[in-house]
Amino acid sequence: MATKSPNVLLAYDRSEPSRRALDRIRTLMADASVAVVTVAPPVYKDRTASQFADDPAATWQQEALAEAKALLAESGIEARGAAPVGREADEIVRLAKESGADLIVLGARGLNPLKRLVLGSVSTNVLHHAPCDVLVVK
Repeated sequence: MATKSPNVLLAYDRSEPSRRALDRIRTLMADASVAVVTVAPPVYKDRTASQFADDPAATWQQEALAEAKALLAESGIEARGAAPVGREADEIVRLAKESGADLIVLGARGLNPLKRLVLGSVSTNVLHHAPCDVLVVK
């Protein structure tokens, strides 16, 4: 009986921790079906308007997705991409649910205790709300 390739969601933001997470997929999960997500922070023109990414953020998102897909392609992994706008952890969890992800892979930034208390940690929020397993790469 053939085994199903794992459905992996990679959170990628061009940071060194997210590059290590991408490398972990390249070395350990070369047969995975990979979706790359890069989240842009929302911008609001007024309280009644919906959120959107400003032009620099939208450009950065597309460049980050292209970079991640190219790096994965070097290892023979064809990835699809998503570029939502919103809170990082919320969007990662939402996309994992929608795509039926088996695993979320993301890097840990290593915030100091004060920043973690004030800002919250994306990886901690994802761990608490994810519909699947989560691999946090240091």
